Amino acid sequence: MKKIAFVTASSGAFGFAIALDLSKKDYIIVLNGRDRVKLEKAKERLCNKELHYIFCFDLTKENLQSELDSFFTLHNLLPNVIIHSLGGKISGDEHPINLDVLSQTMHLNLNISIVINNYFIEKFKDLQEIRKIIHISSSASTTGNASPCYVMSKAALNVYVKNMARRYALEKIMICAILPNIIMHETSDWKDKELNNPEYFNKRVQETPLKEFSRPQQLVPYISAVCEIDSMYATGSLINLQGGV
Repeated sequence: MKKIAFVTASSGAFGFAIALDLSKKDYIIVLNGRDRVKLEKAKERLCNKELHYIFCFDLTKENLQSELDSFFTLHNLLPNVIIHSLGGKISGDEHPINLDVLSQTMHLNLNISIVINNYFIEKFKDLQEIRKIIHISSSASTTGNASPCYVMSKAALNVYVKNMARRYALEKIMICAILPNIIMHETSDWKDKELNNPEYFNKRVQETPLKEFSRPQQLVPYISAVCEIDSMYATGSLINLQGGV
């Protein structure tokens, strides 16, 4: 039986790269995003495109749990793997910290994944077969080298992952986080910085041992490997993919 992967924000560059790689490994993909046109185009690019599903919904909305229930019940789907690739920085994320910006950032980078996990964990915990929840965190969560609210939200995500992993280990729910360094792609904020603030961009590049920012295609094989390994022993892990930082 084919495995199912639910990848949030999978019309974006990083999320799509994850979805594409898993489709090559014969997974059925549940794509997610807000723009149906982008999602349809993404689906067309997946391997075995007729097998996959589109969950077109803005995950920041309040009725997320009911929409999850409607969609996954309608299609009779239960993921083997959930990959939380939704996240980012909110405008105004700087010192002194604005509490509204902090609240919005925590919602984007932590609260949404909690709602999704709460929904699926109730369905996973009695199966007694390994199901995986993989969060995309950030190396900045350990170094503090990013905007303050973003750093705080990703650090909170790391603690949540470790705590949840302890709680659900015996129910064979493997929960971990991937901590990449800056990810460079055509629609990233860092592409704008490369064009508009090259001095700062080059300074940050030179801080990395490899003298380059990571690309989605360089990170995806590690994420796919975690999906593929039939083991619980990565549960609670914060997997650093920082290029030596």
